[in-house]
Amino acid sequence: MTDDMNELIAAVGPGDAGRLVGMEDAVWVRIGERRERARMGQVRVAAVALALVIGVANGGLMLMAPRPEPSEMRIFTVSAGLSPLSGLDVRG
Repeated sequence: MTDDMNELIAAVGPGDAGRLVGMEDAVWVRIGERRERARMGQVRVAAVALALVIGVANGGLMLMAPRPEPSEMRIFTVSAGLSPLSGLDVRG
């Protein structure tokens, strides 16, 4: 289907109105498709904006949260050097 309606109307002769049958329906279908694409674009922008707001709020709350004190169990961490394999210079 041609996109320029003026060309389509000019191409139709005076007695050849059969080519214009269904043109109005096709125009409304295309208008509906464009509206749907625009609506989906707005939904995507809203979803990205909401995710950004939630991420910033979560990050801000994590910065304001008090830091936990070091645990007495830190001697059992891998970085403590107390592993039986640390003397063998084995890396896991």
